[in-house]
Amino acid sequence: MKRWNLKYPRRFDLGSDDDYLKWRDEKLAAYPRNIGELVVELGDMTAPTAAEKNRILETVERANMCIYTAGAAELEMASLLALGRQLGVSRTDKSARHPQSDELTDSGILNRAVPFSTRHCNWHTDATYYGSGNPIQALFLLCRRPALEGGSNKVLDHEVLYIHLREQDPGALEVLMNRDCFNYRNPATGEIEPQRGGKVFWTDADGHLCHRFSFRKTDMAWSGESDAAAARKVLESLISDEPAQVIEGRLESGMGLISNNVLHTRERLLDSDDAVQKRLLFRARFHDRVDPGRAA
Repeated sequence: MKRWNLKYPRRFDLGSDDDYLKWRDEKLAAYPRNIGELVVELGDMTAPTAAEKNRILETVERANMCIYTAGAAELEMASLLALGRQLGVSRTDKSARHPQSDELTDSGILNRAVPFSTRHCNWHTDATYYGSGNPIQALFLLCRRPALEGGSNKVLDHEVLYIHLREQDPGALEVLMNRDCFNYRNPATGEIEPQRGGKVFWTDADGHLCHRFSFRKTDMAWSGESDAAAARKVLESLISDEPAQVIEGRLESGMGLISNNVLHTRERLLDSDDAVQKRLLFRARFHDRVDPGRAA
């Protein structure tokens, strides 16, 4: 394990460069170069061996995510939750959500929300509407059936995004880390719900970097203050330009994603007309993060 959180505890401190520069160089050197370097094959995702679990945690430490194979486990929501427990995450937001939103398929629920359609999903982290006070920190996926065509994902570790921002415009990063830059706008009513607002980047009690972002305009109410607007422009431009560390791939049947809610997209897809053959992924979101230091 890298143990960067212990080795360089001030790497996200904008007032100190020593830890940051050493961590930056190690992080970028260790970052996976393609989707193959993210894959960890499991015999049974509900009961990974000690060696399998160690490979998951090492990969997550390098990139805040990994791709896994389900092995002999059933492709169902219970398997996804069992994997979470094995990795030390269990506080799901399941009870607070629409019951069908555990399943990503072309169901048309939630007023035809993009994740439940065949449309393109632009860059985002999941559940920005929870605010930075009680955010979703981990996102897990498990694919039962892929689309007939399309539906691939692009992924980017938010720590890499932080590095690019700090190198390109540390002033913008300082605004995004220290100011409440956006609120949640209820798409149904248009009303602002400030209790769900907060920062774009921040650190948790253990010194880990947290992040939330979305290009969606229906529920994102950004601050109109000039410095926040300027920082937003820098952030959105950097994400749109897609740093070299962006990785793209598609989850096939029996494959899944473990992540600390990294930035991701989903490309437009062509689905089956048969309801029982439609693309189906199970999704679990957690208020915990996968922390190699605690779970190892």
